[in-house]
Amino acid sequence: MEEQRNACAAGRDAGRDAGRAAGSREAPGGEWSALAHDLMTQTRRLRMYGKGTMRRWDGRGRVGVLHVLHHSDAALTAGELARACHVTSARMAQTLNQLEADGLVTRTPSEADRRRTIVRMTDAGEAELRSYFDGVTHFTAGLLRQLGEKDSRELVRILGKLADVLHDASEGDDPAAAGADSAAAGADAGAGAPEGGDAHEAR
Repeated sequence: MEEQRNACAAGRDAGRDAGRAAGSREAPGGEWSALAHDLMTQTRRLRMYGKGTMRRWDGRGRVGVLHVLHHSDAALTAGELARACHVTSARMAQTLNQLEADGLVTRTPSEADRRRTIVRMTDAGEAELRSYFDGVTHFTAGLLRQLGEKDSRELVRILGKLADVLHDASEGDDPAAAGADSAAAGADAGAGAPEGGDAHEAR
């Protein structure tokens, strides 16, 4: 039933956007506006269908914490982790309780300031992070296999080119840069990327 409601919602969105796109084609530069509407429609569909597909992956922030610890050159406090992961101190405390119970991190009082708690990832935490990204890579490879080699390579090429365009826009004084940043965020969410970032970054 929920899938039917989602499909109906997608149909309404597509119809509404198609109408907007048709109207935009009548104005100068309307073809680009139409393409922009089509892109936003498809990213919404990716978000909608991706949410259900990606429920199998961790959604409690565990991977995000392990990922930050993996890339940190120095030991981090619970407060620093909360800021890095953009969550509240209470939420971070809950996540760290779970990670510590599973043997993935350790928490020790700081020698310099006993009020501060230092968090470190264990070898088991490193193994957990590698296993997670191996699973994500395998899952994504399956999606690309269904898409086909030619389209998959073209998708990667276009995404790389889009990233370059967004980078150039953010570097300059282009007033459209803010809009470009929003588009990038939407594309990232639309792709339904698992929490934790690029699989290669965990290596």
